[in-house]
Amino acid sequence: MSRFVIIFLACIVIAPLAAYLLENRFPALVSSGTFADYRADDEDDSGANETGERSHRISANRQGHFVADAYLNGRAVDMLVDTGATVTVLPESLAENIGIFLNSSDYKYAIRTANGTVHGAKATIDNLRIGKIRLRNIDTLVLKDQSLGEPLLGMSVLNQLKRFDISDGTLVLVQ
Repeated sequence: MSRFVIIFLACIVIAPLAAYLLENRFPALVSSGTFADYRADDEDDSGANETGERSHRISANRQGHFVADAYLNGRAVDMLVDTGATVTVLPESLAENIGIFLNSSDYKYAIRTANGTVHGAKATIDNLRIGKIRLRNIDTLVLKDQSLGEPLLGMSVLNQLKRFDISDGTLVLVQ
């Protein structure tokens, strides 16, 4: 009987530690399932309005750009909103950090950028969250780090929203 109690107490002590280690060491595993959707938000409920729409406001920075505080597969990422980008684009190191691993042979798509033509790989972001807005299965391109300075939130995300509006230095996203 005492063995039973000791094992039970050990499980109670180890369970929170195991959850912490799983979330921090293997974030792609945690965020790829429904588990990530039920994590507590550290924001209030002001993102939902009376019609049930979810909205999020982003103020322009000093340069006039909109930078979204996004969560990709559970990882916090600052993304430059780029309405001129057809798809969302990630640097390779960030893609790996959120659980997207590619081979050299995957970089077979010629992409025209402001800096010339580069090769990218198609991938999918399982979960994306911006404030109260939640999207799944986002088409994305991954570029080598030297080809992309920062991640771009492109039209592959914005087209999944009900609407987005820019006025008075504020971008409003509505799902």
